[in-house]
Amino acid sequence: MAKYPKVNYIGNKEKLADWIIEEMPVKNGMVLDIFAGGCSVSYALKKYGYSVVVNDILYADYVIAKALIENSDTRLRESVFEKKINEKRVEELEKKFVFLAECLYYTEEVRELSRLAAIAEALKGYEKYMLLALIRRAMIRKLPYSRMNVPWEQIQKLRDEDYSYMKYKRKRAYHNQSFESHIRENIDEYNNAVFAGKECKVYNCDALDMVRKIDFVDVVYMDPPYPSTMNNYDAFYGMFDEMFDKRRRHVDYTQKSSFLSNMDKLIKELAGKTQYIVLSQNTRVHPKPDEIEAMLRNYGSVVIKEKKHNYQVTGKGNKNSSKELLFILEMEDGRAK
Repeated sequence: MAKYPKVNYIGNKEKLADWIIEEMPVKNGMVLDIFAGGCSVSYALKKYGYSVVVNDILYADYVIAKALIENSDTRLRESVFEKKINEKRVEELEKKFVFLAECLYYTEEVRELSRLAAIAEALKGYEKYMLLALIRRAMIRKLPYSRMNVPWEQIQKLRDEDYSYMKYKRKRAYHNQSFESHIRENIDEYNNAVFAGKECKVYNCDALDMVRKIDFVDVVYMDPPYPSTMNNYDAFYGMFDEMFDKRRRHVDYTQKSSFLSNMDKLIKELAGKTQYIVLSQNTRVHPKPDEIEAMLRNYGSVVIKEKKHNYQVTGKGNKNSSKELLFILEMEDGRAK
């Protein structure tokens, strides 16, 4: 049976996905996952028989969605590594990716990454996105803490296996594996994750722009970056976007001061375009849950579901105090009261 593969995504909802699906207010139809992130909820929706519209502003997330949600039958063969490529193009990409050298990776590693990107460029259709998703996974896997905003000095320290063992009793040798070796290790898992479901579509838009593209969906699922938590996804994964000239400006949902007003604008745009909005949040967020609920009640009736859940990045002081919340809004006439 198809299984969601490892993507290393901060705030990933993989462990909550089945619960989220169980609480969906409709049991079939079309769902827009408007802040898809690592796509674990989109993947679960597809497995449960929904037609899914997947959207995220990050290209790093878009390639995951293309490879695992929209793709229904294309697998990637290991022979892709023997594909003949233009060496001049590899050199061009190496110059383009120079900003990664002595910042995230060693210079010789950027050369290898450039070769892999050149291979991806030469592929077509979903094969291209399968390789790009695996490249992204390899890039993250080689980095301490699985994010791209760790200072270079810290990266070098933690990639020193003796230092890592002395300090953490773990050598973390996987940080020093080649990109290709990581891809080869994961290629079967990604290939086995591909399956045919109902038709799914993937977009790479700001959330407001995405709303303007749809006519009607049964449910809009929202998992925006939580204010007051680790939420800088542009920094965590944005260098991947920069590699492929995909960085773009977008509405910022990470600020406590503007979160409610930005969410209010987004929900207002959804007037007449959906019957339900399902919003994931956490009891540790600010604005507080009761403020979020009050804003949502301007648009209809709200039911709140909760489940105990601790994220891997949650500090010891927050253990057993954190709950995941689902605000289920049934839209009325689409206008604020």
